[in-house]
Amino acid sequence: MDVLQRMGPPVVAPGAPGGARGALVRCVPATRADASAVRRDFRDWLAELADPESVDDLTLAVYEALANVVDHAYASAVAGGEMRLWAAVSPPLAGGRDLVVTVSDDGSWRRAQRSGWRGRGLPLMHTLAHASVISGATGTTVQLRRRVAPAPALVPA
Repeated sequence: MDVLQRMGPPVVAPGAPGGARGALVRCVPATRADASAVRRDFRDWLAELADPESVDDLTLAVYEALANVVDHAYASAVAGGEMRLWAAVSPPLAGGRDLVVTVSDDGSWRRAQRSGWRGRGLPLMHTLAHASVISGATGTTVQLRRRVAPAPALVPA
C-alpha cells in the first residue's frame, strides 16, 4: 500500500475548492451539470501532470464514476445528495507519478436491473485504471489508481 492510498481522501466540506499539497478536491451536488463541471476541473488539473493518453483515459474513468453517483446513488432518496472527488499524485518517480482518485457518495448501491446498453461503467473503469469499489450503508467509494507518465515538456519555439 503506497502513501497516497494510506492518506485516503480527507473529509471535504461542501463546496470546497482544490485542497492542499496539490490535491484536487471537489464536493458538489450529485447533478449532471456538476458532474460535467468536476470532469472539466479534473481534466484541466491532470493535463499539467500527465501525458495526454492518461489524461483522456482517466477523465473518462472519473466521469463514469461521477455519472454512477448521479444516476444511481440517490435514486431512492427524497432529496438529492452530494458527490465528492479527491485526486492526488505522488512526487515524480522514475516511471512517472502514481495517481489516486477517489469518488464517493452517501447514497445506496443499486445493482444493475437488466443487461442492455447500460452497465458498462464499472468494466470501463477497470480497463482504464486499477479500480476498486467499496459499498455499504454509508455510501459508495470508487478508487482509481494508475501510474501516469509526465506531461510533455513545453519546448521553446
